[in-house]
Amino acid sequence: MVQEMTDPDVRVAELLRLARQHGFELSAARPDLDESGADFLVAHANDNAGMPWIAKAPRRPDVVTRADAERRALLLLRDHLPVEVPDWRLFSSDLIAYPRVPGHPAAVIDDQLGDWVWRFDREAPPDAFLDSLAAGLATLHRIDPSLAVDAQLIVLHPDDIRAATAERVDRARDGLTIPDGVWRRWHEWIADDGSWPSRAVLVHGDLHPGHVLVDDAGRVTGILDWSEAHVGDPATDFSLLYASVGLEALSALLGRYTAAGGHVWPRMAHHIVERWCAYPAVIADFARLTGDAAPMQLAQAMVDQTAAGMAS
Repeated sequence: MVQEMTDPDVRVAELLRLARQHGFELSAARPDLDESGADFLVAHANDNAGMPWIAKAPRRPDVVTRADAERRALLLLRDHLPVEVPDWRLFSSDLIAYPRVPGHPAAVIDDQLGDWVWRFDREAPPDAFLDSLAAGLATLHRIDPSLAVDAQLIVLHPDDIRAATAERVDRARDGLTIPDGVWRRWHEWIADDGSWPSRAVLVHGDLHPGHVLVDDAGRVTGILDWSEAHVGDPATDFSLLYASVGLEALSALLGRYTAAGGHVWPRMAHHIVERWCAYPAVIADFARLTGDAAPMQLAQAMVDQTAAGMAS
């Protein structure tokens, strides 16, 4: 596998060699691989016309199965959204390649700070960002779920959403130490009938600011990484953003989302906050899937932080 090589220059060359085997002539735009993602090793490249491309190789066999689901999601989404999504020109078990989607990540993780660094004030995002993101999400959530069925994506009905969440929360004790107060909070949320949506919609599923591309004005130009796309809880597409921007910016985004045709129920904001509180259970599932201890450690740190906040 590409990821087993130790010399970064060799690994970039190997990805580009794989691309040539599939008929894509690409040259390196950066000398090193981007290894920040949990699922892929990424090479930044250019084609013969100078257009920037992304070439990425899966880190693990399970990634390929999920990538095939993402491929189907992208075929569905590209004709329905007001923002761009990746156009996979090459999809194989060893390499995916596509022209780079225009824009820059709305935020990137600073490893030293351990936090997101935004291109603008995270607590007071520009109107261009709020309006374009709200419009994109409202459009996504209005896509006919039957199209997701046709694309063979995972489809959860409203009752399934709560049941699946309860099962995931219960699994979290396999690997995490969860204080009684946090455990009660998670289960009170699950039991709260007013929190849960009455309908399921097509969601991105992993919408953090690193997956949202913006232009210099902050307007959303594209959305990346649709590997978790499914029909489910619309709040899923707000919880990771809430964690970074806070409640005031979330309220502003929900207002624009409503104006753009999105459906907001009375306790949706509360539901988003509680979904984020229980996010360690999602990370714990991922840690068990990959066998990587680091995500489980992160999930435990988040649980401990929640417990400390509840005690203060």
